[in-house]
Amino acid sequence: MGRPPLWSENMHARFRAGTFNRINAVLREDEDRTDFVREAVEREIERRTKEAKSSGAGENR
Repeated sequence: MGRPPLWSENMHARFRAGTFNRINAVLREDEDRTDFVREAVEREIERRTKEAKSSGAGENR
């Protein structure tokens, strides 16, 4: 039996015109837009989680 897939949840998102060009301009070597978006989402979740803990908030939607 194999390990569970690492990326098992899918989401389709639309971005403003020019966003992909802006992302491409800052990509690191061997990084693609998907990697960039995954990392950005994880960082934002961590930031908001810390913010919620420090403010005493944290309601889920």
